[in-house]
Amino acid sequence: MDPIINGAYWAVIPADVLHDSQLRASAKLLYAELTTLANSTGYCWATNEYLGSLFSLSAESISRLVSQLEKKGYIRTEIVPAEKGVERRIYA
Repeated sequence: MDPIINGAYWAVIPADVLHDSQLRASAKLLYAELTTLANSTGYCWATNEYLGSLFSLSAESISRLVSQLEKKGYIRTEIVPAEKGVERRIYA
């Protein structure tokens, strides 16, 4: 596995996310993964395809879950210029 994308060996889900009855369980697990991957740089730059492969979900499903987390205010995303076009950064 890519050592940069591996992240931490554990994840924490804050109580407000964990007990949010409007979030799907997969969104809560995705939140934990996003925060783990953000540990080294302060933001997560993993693609929807990569995240989907971790949870056996489509990139479209990941996109919907990211949007749900963002609408609820648990994460913030931004698009920034990168060497090969643009990069999405997810801050948790």
